[in-house]
Amino acid sequence: MWTTTRSDRHRACAAGLVALSVLLAARTARADEPAHAPSADGTPAPNPLDPLRERFRAGMDKYKAGAFADAVVIWESIYRELGTDKGYRLAFDLARAYDELGDFIKAADHYESYLEQVERRRAATETLEANVERQEEVARDRLEKIAALKARIHVKAGAKPSIVQVDSAPARVAGFTVYVEPGAHVVTFGAGKDADVRRLTVALGAVVDVEPRGEVPLAPPPPETRYETRVEHPFSPAILWIGGGVAALSLILPAITYGNALSIKSDYDDPSTPRADKARLASDYDSARTNAYASVVVPAVFTAAVGGLALWYVLGTKETRTPITPSANIGPTGMSLAASARF
Repeated sequence: MWTTTRSDRHRACAAGLVALSVLLAARTARADEPAHAPSADGTPAPNPLDPLRERFRAGMDKYKAGAFADAVVIWESIYRELGTDKGYRLAFDLARAYDELGDFIKAADHYESYLEQVERRRAATETLEANVERQEEVARDRLEKIAALKARIHVKAGAKPSIVQVDSAPARVAGFTVYVEPGAHVVTFGAGKDADVRRLTVALGAVVDVEPRGEVPLAPPPPETRYETRVEHPFSPAILWIGGGVAALSLILPAITYGNALSIKSDYDDPSTPRADKARLASDYDSARTNAYASVVVPAVFTAAVGGLALWYVLGTKETRTPITPSANIGPTGMSLAASARF
């Protein structure tokens, strides 16, 4: 738990009293009239905001006495009446009181509110009250330490204002950071049947960003898929060419055997051939003719095989449609476009 010394409390009391007095006086006073307008009999009318100052002092007395819960009750009622804008200095005092009570989440919420108002005033070049910079350093230091003990949900603001509720906390306009206990939480954008409910888990010390789903830029539609018609054959046409070449070469064998048989027959029919050799030539011719007939089987087998392969090649062919994926490559020499297809 964050503790303070007695001197710290006295300084906080003095700073708070001065700040609240200036704030309440500025709220009631105008440049062309006194802060306390006289009554009909000439006596000054009571300032209607004097009770707020008294209540603030009563809360500070409780705070200095260590009754932080009582101080919170008193100051919260004043804070609600003044609002987060006019009562922003009181947000710091409330944060300190909640810090003392160990309610770090509420303390962080008030520290955040205080810093938001300080930044807004600084951006508007307003003159900040005394002691603001020191309190700003304290608030930032405490938020850093609380962030390590709790978890955070950062609700991003969208292009259009949207109402967001974290768990059962009051709904707020998107564009804030809320400190939560580590674990599961529900973030609801909008209300009713159109509410966008997000369920998320935040780890200890972590911060999770969420934003309206409609604010997320939509991804561009995927490009229209183009297809390429690819003809697929059961095997390479080179096999047909090789088979046809082998079948053609196989015709040489019957040509040789037939030539040998015709040569023997020619010698047999030659009138000058001795009769004694004719019996031998007749036997050789019968053998050569048988070999010639047998040799025809070889090219016939090869031709049939090539014919079967050709038939398979034609009947086994099919067409497939393959998607083409365009791609772009950027290199040192420029950009190149390509299309790839998976087969």
